[in-house]
Amino acid sequence: MDTDGWWKKLYPIRIPAGWSLIFHKLEMLEPDEIDKEDRAWLFHFVQDILYMEKKYCYRENKQQKEQVIGIDLGWYPDGDPKGAYRLLAVLDHNWEEPILEYTSRSTREIVDIIEFWLYQYFSSSLIDEHIFRKYHSNCRTRR
Repeated sequence: MDTDGWWKKLYPIRIPAGWSLIFHKLEMLEPDEIDKEDRAWLFHFVQDILYMEKKYCYRENKQQKEQVIGIDLGWYPDGDPKGAYRLLAVLDHNWEEPILEYTSRSTREIVDIIEFWLYQYFSSSLIDEHIFRKYHSNCRTRR
């Protein structure tokens, strides 16, 4: 395995201050340009590709509280050349009801959406979940 400069193959993503990048394994590969027999499907197109989060601490009724926004990227079904990227934004680890969801087979498009979410939707502080869902209910886009 070539370990020399493995990180040079990672897709560069613009991330605003305050976000923690937990893991990042998104490589500069476009799925539609890879042969279905390529081993990349087994190692690069998996469920755990990227995860980042931002924590907001605030006070409510004289108590310290925390809100966590997480952005998660995976390939579903895992390793399947017919699959697609699934991008989720979750609030306070509520994986059952993501606040945003996006599906695409394009790596470039996924990176554009990640950056858009980071700078357009999550650049301010605390998120009011009810208001956010009301104004962004149409953000479950499939391509």
